[in-house]
Amino acid sequence: MPLSRVVILSFIAIITMVNPLAVIPSFVALTGDASRRARNSVAFVAGVACIVVLTTFLLAGNYVFKFFGITVPAFQIMGGVIFLTNAMRTLVDDERRGFDIGGERRMQDSDKEKAEIDPSSIAIVPIAVPMLSGPGAITSVMVLVNLYPGIEAKIAVLVSIVATGAVSYLVLLAADPISRVIGSRGRLVFAKIMSLLLGAIGIQFIINGVKPVMLEIMKAG
Repeated sequence: MPLSRVVILSFIAIITMVNPLAVIPSFVALTGDASRRARNSVAFVAGVACIVVLTTFLLAGNYVFKFFGITVPAFQIMGGVIFLTNAMRTLVDDERRGFDIGGERRMQDSDKEKAEIDPSSIAIVPIAVPMLSGPGAITSVMVLVNLYPGIEAKIAVLVSIVATGAVSYLVLLAADPISRVIGSRGRLVFAKIMSLLLGAIGIQFIINGVKPVMLEIMKAG
């Protein structure tokens, strides 16, 4: 597969799970009383932290698989099921403002209280983890790292991770104007479009995982 296609597919899979647009309401609420400079700092640290977390799992993915004895098809199927489930949940759920693409609440009251005390303290937790680089995004990277085992392909996935972090930073940087322009309805439409793509990717991952298993069963028979 051409590396450009790997980058595009990886970027779509990761950015859909990171879904920075869904973080905007929480980001605005958490940094509402902070200065513009503080908000910019929070957005930058959150973007960098997201890249660091996902890159860590990109580099350690193979070791995790070997340690637990997990096969690539098994994780492809599981990853595909997670992608498809998350996509279906988004497509049938109209209320998105308080939850992420995995159905978990984006923000807790305690987080808001913490932000009022020190806005920079929430850049890594909860904005970077788990809002941006949550279980869904980590699963995406774990699937991709074994779907594309070559060094060049891993570099392509890394490029996608960096691009995702950069996009997340820019989205959070422009959180206030974006929130006013697109509104809650615009975020909902965008989330559903991205979920359609995510669901299709999930089904393809399931097919890719089931295919070698079925071949093994046929050979054994």
